[in-house]
Amino acid sequence: MTTQQIDRVPIPPAPARIGQATAIEQSRAVAEVQAAIVVAQQCPRNVTTAIAEMRSSCDQMALAERAFFKFPRSGSTVSGPSIHLARDLARAWGNIQYGIAELARDDEHGQSEMLAYAWDVQTNTRVSNTFIVPHKRDKRGGAEVLTEMRDIYENNANNGARRVRECIFGVLPPWFVAEAKDRCM
Repeated sequence: MTTQQIDRVPIPPAPARIGQATAIEQSRAVAEVQAAIVVAQQCPRNVTTAIAEMRSSCDQMALAERAFFKFPRSGSTVSGPSIHLARDLARAWGNIQYGIAELARDDEHGQSEMLAYAWDVQTNTRVSNTFIVPHKRDKRGGAEVLTEMRDIYENNANNGARRVRECIFGVLPPWFVAEAKDRCM
């Protein structure tokens, strides 16, 4: 596009006003982020303590049994570290926020727009992933369309958990994750 063409693109007007609930939510979100940064600065992680916490957790059978997933797909086996391990490592490492959110649901087109993220507040390292989740479940005979609210929720949560797992692993030091996996084995 040339500069003249860009100048002609209509920009939708911003809302003339925002509701009180929206303004409160925006203020709350800003305050929450600022508070997280202040807490991370005032209480920085102690790497030695984080390693000890990781080792202690990974030595527990309850975590070790849930630390990996494994399932058959197309004649082979898919396996790797689980969301349970990722969440526990984020807890042990400290100063990490993570989660998933459904940004929009389109029942007419049968899909949800989702966001998964992990943020190391102390180092300000953030990994996020926005993705579309079809309201379908793969089955041997073909995809099954989901219409029940609970099925859609569980499908979104499952897809979100896989993405947030990768986001958490994206902000943790690779050596920390590698040692945890070895200990859980």
